[in-house]
Amino acid sequence: MLYCIVFSSIVNVCVCVCVCVCVVKCPDGRIRLYCKGADTVIYQRLSPNSKHKETTQEALDGFANETLRTLCLCYKDISAAEYAAWAQKHKEASVAMTDRDQALDRVSELIETNLMLIGATAIEDKLQDGVPETIAKLAKANIKIWVLTGDKKETAVNIGYSCELLTDGMKIHYGEDVNGKLSDRMTRRRNELRRDRNKKVTEPFFTEPGKNALIITGGWLNEILCEKKKKRRRLRLRRLGKRQPPSNPQDGQPMDDWEKELRQRDFVDMACECSAVICCRVTPKQKANVVSLVKRYKKAVTLSIGDGANDVNMIKTADIGVGISGQEGMQAVMSSDYAFAQFRYLQRLLLVHGRWSYIRMCKFLRYFFYKNFAFTLVHFWFSFFNGYSAQTAYEDWFITLYNVLYSSLPVLLVGLLDQDVNDKLSLRFPKLYLPGQKGSLFNYKNFFISLFHGIFTSLIIFFIPYGAFLQTMGQDGEAPSDYQSFAVVTASSLIITVNLQISLDTSYWTFVNCFAVLGSIAIYFGVMFDIQSAGIHVLFPSAFTFTGVASNALRQPYLWLTIILTVGISLLPVICIQFLSKTIWPSVGDKVQKNKKKYELEEEEEEKRRKPPAFQRGGRSRRSAYAFSHSRGYADLIASGRSIRQKPRARPELRESIREVPQAENI
Repeated sequence: MLYCIVFSSIVNVCVCVCVCVCVVKCPDGRIRLYCKGADTVIYQRLSPNSKHKETTQEALDGFANETLRTLCLCYKDISAAEYAAWAQKHKEASVAMTDRDQALDRVSELIETNLMLIGATAIEDKLQDGVPETIAKLAKANIKIWVLTGDKKETAVNIGYSCELLTDGMKIHYGEDVNGKLSDRMTRRRNELRRDRNKKVTEPFFTEPGKNALIITGGWLNEILCEKKKKRRRLRLRRLGKRQPPSNPQDGQPMDDWEKELRQRDFVDMACECSAVICCRVTPKQKANVVSLVKRYKKAVTLSIGDGANDVNMIKTADIGVGISGQEGMQAVMSSDYAFAQFRYLQRLLLVHGRWSYIRMCKFLRYFFYKNFAFTLVHFWFSFFNGYSAQTAYEDWFITLYNVLYSSLPVLLVGLLDQDVNDKLSLRFPKLYLPGQKGSLFNYKNFFISLFHGIFTSLIIFFIPYGAFLQTMGQDGEAPSDYQSFAVVTASSLIITVNLQISLDTSYWTFVNCFAVLGSIAIYFGVMFDIQSAGIHVLFPSAFTFTGVASNALRQPYLWLTIILTVGISLLPVICIQFLSKTIWPSVGDKVQKNKKKYELEEEEEEKRRKPPAFQRGGRSRRSAYAFSHSRGYADLIASGRSIRQKPRARPELRESIREVPQAENI
């Protein structure tokens, strides 16, 4: 709440908690305090002699029904002595070494009493472009959307309908109904779980068909979650043993912390059964508490998005914080992980970039495990034939450069550039987001598949060359079945296999990907011929011991056939499995990929239809990038009394409306 203390000239400016105070001296034994804030806060601090409370409340209700944001204005005349005493207390609280915030709150409460009502203001807060469409797409992606706002209940309800979060077919449950259902569940649980405290009640809260929605005010939220000060103090005394729990509770309220936790869990379960949840008139702390409850009891990944300083706690509590840079300052942006100018950009963040990032990371991890299992386990099979002498199956320099040069670039490009479908199709089919929610692309099952795939590849890469080298003779009559030639053939088979494997896993091909795959294989052969040449052996005889092995072994057609056979047998099962899975058991992504060309043509035709004629393109106006657009909205509905759910008529350009009730005398 913001309040100002006024004199004729500014003599002092200070900050009290989150409240701005300005002191101005009037020429005639008088100090006046002006306050503005929400009606629920102001009305609690009004004097019994304050006038026009009923008239102002009616005006506030009308404003709220038209989705306008409201504030109440009030004042209070105080004496110089009273102000001096309060200022001293404020100074002492501001330098307190412990509990400074609580001390400042208590001091503020001392002066914010017996206020006189001036009136109320209302200002238009129009939804941004694309909010209904964004919410609809996120809902199709099975993303639960909760609205936590400080607006009045009527304003929150109308905003819910305007952004299509609420529909006419939904059954709305308010705070008293929710509290009653939770109390009934608590009473029934006490009767059923007297012997078994670990038994869970799994029946749903809403058995009637159709969609359900929760609309809860901040007061009811404290009641439901047992967060009122008196209830918290009662539970704390019971926990410390200073107060005994009631012997026969009949109100369905929790008796201890364990039952409080069960009640909070029940609330989260009930909310997750609903298609929409709106918490209105909630404080920043309550917003953060709701987010923490979802994280605690649902083990879900939470994302909070807001544009004001009152959203900072919520943004910091969530796993992912998103700030909207707009008219309400930069506090939310500075506290967030991601920031953009419009709410509608959230659908690209989640359905496009978030999904692509998840797919890329899963492919990267699966391939990383596979290629290293295939590389390492060859040493394990070789140990059975070298007398467990710790001799390596590859040349030392190959082991050093395998993950650095020979197999790193293709998978890095997949992790950076790969996309199964383009951005337009990702937005058109929100269900493509579901595999990420289920974690189906990388889990224990996928890990063990990568493990067994690596084991299979390592067996093929070792035993086929090993069998080919037994009792063989080259074209020159010499036997190529030496250890060094075997190491070259095995390493060559491995490099070609793992680089072609990442090619099979790549969905989005570019010149860079082709260059990376072919370049990695070319780099391997180029480096191998260089480090196994006679020239480098002369310079460093102890470091490069495979002199002439590559040129000698790879001029044998028999060994090239061995490499081709090894690579073919390693990749053929993968090709068959991918073909069968996409043909017989296709996923949503596979179906979209199959008809990608068809959908892309449909998107192009749709864009051509939406594109205005050439003579109309020059008159397009630029839209603001603020969090709340400046185009005309609902402000002209203030005096009409019509509901937002009715079809609006043509309205004049009007951005802001202030209604003020008759002021008190001598103001």
